Amino acid sequence: MVLKLNAEDYLEMPEFNRIIRQVDIGAEAMAQYKEVEKEFLLELKTGTIVAANSGAAGTKCRQIANGKVYDGDHVAHHIHDAKIQALEEIVEETNGAPLLILYEYQHDMESILEFLGKGAVCITGVTGARFERIQDDFNAGKIPYLVMHPGSSHGLNIQGFCFHMVWYGITWNLEHYIQAVWRLYRQGQQSKMVLCYMLVATGTLDERVVSVLDHKQNNQDKLEQLLMDYSPYDE
Repeated sequence: MVLKLNAEDYLEMPEFNRIIRQVDIGAEAMAQYKEVEKEFLLELKTGTIVAANSGAAGTKCRQIANGKVYDGDHVAHHIHDAKIQALEEIVEETNGAPLLILYEYQHDMESILEFLGKGAVCITGVTGARFERIQDDFNAGKIPYLVMHPGSSHGLNIQGFCFHMVWYGITWNLEHYIQAVWRLYRQGQQSKMVLCYMLVATGTLDERVVSVLDHKQNNQDKLEQLLMDYSPYDE
């Protein structure tokens, strides 16, 4: 027997508003993206990018969509600043409101921290007393921007202070996505609305990732419903 209690059914939950922010990475960056996508190879002034197979090419393309790409020695090569500019626009639009910013690659995190400066703290991999201290400082308004990988979002309680999140890099992993969203969209949220911005590079795999996440969520919901509807006595 399966019983599922949806928070929306028995708790007063905020409205969840997902905002797809389309990002134009520019003609030159798109040409480089297409080169890796088709040829698995890209010659840059700063080095050569080689993808061993289609899977690796997909990863390289996603890195390019975010602004940088790693070579074989794990050196990040700059491609564009379109997502940083989109993040800057959101920072201005939210007018100083605290932000939870999710990233996919290490170079994403480095770009975000460089842009936001001393006002941002990365909590990825942080545990124990330091984790609690950063969380408390963020909730107290001492840290305006919290940066993390979605895989590190478990146990973070910031819903009493923050209601904006930005997906700088979007994960394929549905469980990571749900856990990150539920850091804000949960009981105890003080705002009536949670705003979830997703920076999607137009014409890239970013669009596919969002579609796959939605497909996974729909399939999971359908499976849960089938399990709840099933009765052995019907056989």
